[in-house]
Amino acid sequence: MAPVARTVLLATAYYVLILLLSSSLIRADNRPSKITVYNYLSIQGSNSTSGYNTVLCGQPPSAQPNSFGQTYCFDMPLLKKRSLTSHLLGRVQGTFVFTALEGSILFVSETFTLNRTSPKGTFTGVGLEFVGRVSSKPITGGTDDFAFANGVATTTPLSNGTDAVGNFFAWFKYEFVFSFRNSLK
Repeated sequence: MAPVARTVLLATAYYVLILLLSSSLIRADNRPSKITVYNYLSIQGSNSTSGYNTVLCGQPPSAQPNSFGQTYCFDMPLLKKRSLTSHLLGRVQGTFVFTALEGSILFVSETFTLNRTSPKGTFTGVGLEFVGRVSSKPITGGTDDFAFANGVATTTPLSNGTDAVGNFFAWFKYEFVFSFRNSLK
């Protein structure tokens, strides 16, 4: 093969490779239809100085007979399996507020960030959860591989208790089901 033909062939192959790589990034081929992760919540105990990822960040001006009005802020791990030593996939950050005078209903606003695996990006879940029961809330918006995401986030409580330093803990399974719009039409 002549040197010019070889150069043209290599340049064409390189150009096609660049086009394929860039088009897969633009098309967001990493968009998932479903993801399952596990979450470990640990609320700071009254005498605890470590091991927690959730704190009381607001409460009513006067004592209530239950948790009504209490607001918690959290920054929790999203894990591949139900184990603190499992692969860290990302984090979920946000707040939850006890909103029912009777019963245990939470208003939850949370942003999920998956940045240690593919797909990557953020998306938001906002809605009500019922303590101790399977609950679902809508997924709205997103960035990167979750751009234009809609869907449902289902939270399943798995177990709870108190750890050695007095923090309340609970394990949850999140199941995310996604659909995507293609543009801002």
